[in-house]
Amino acid sequence: YVYNNGANGLIASLDDLDGGSGVAWSGNTSTLIGATAQSFYDGAANTTAMVTQDATANKAGTLCDNYTGGSQTDWYLPASWELNLLYNSAFTINTILENDGNGTTNGLNPENNTPPTYGNYWSSTEYNSTLAWYCYFGFGNSGLNGKNGTYRVRAVRAF
Repeated sequence: YVYNNGANGLIASLDDLDGGSGVAWSGNTSTLIGATAQSFYDGAANTTAMVTQDATANKAGTLCDNYTGGSQTDWYLPASWELNLLYNSAFTINTILENDGNGTTNGLNPENNTPPTYGNYWSSTEYNSTLAWYCYFGFGNSGLNGKNGTYRVRAVRAF
């Protein structure tokens, strides 16, 4: 996604960080983080708040926070509206990544409701102590699920 005539935007990681099997949003599924993790547009701040909790190893926010693709260290789990921008660019992203001849790059996966992730991607936007927002990449609609749900994870970084 780009704006300001290409001067700013979001870059997505070249593959899902969950290995295709999905991960939970957090291992802490009953504690409210609060306003610092409830932004619909600031995934970087949400991710920072997520990883300060206990029980986040190998969970959605921490996978993104620890990612170093392209030798960059400022990756994060996109907020709900940022994830929607990723969905809106899915055609372009998938066309490029699925046709680049590199087996380690993969497009966004709608999965047609196939378990365990059902084509859903986690956002970093918390709803309450037990729920967080996700986006279904088959249709682009958003919804809420328990933080212990198993969904895909794609990191982004801003430029």
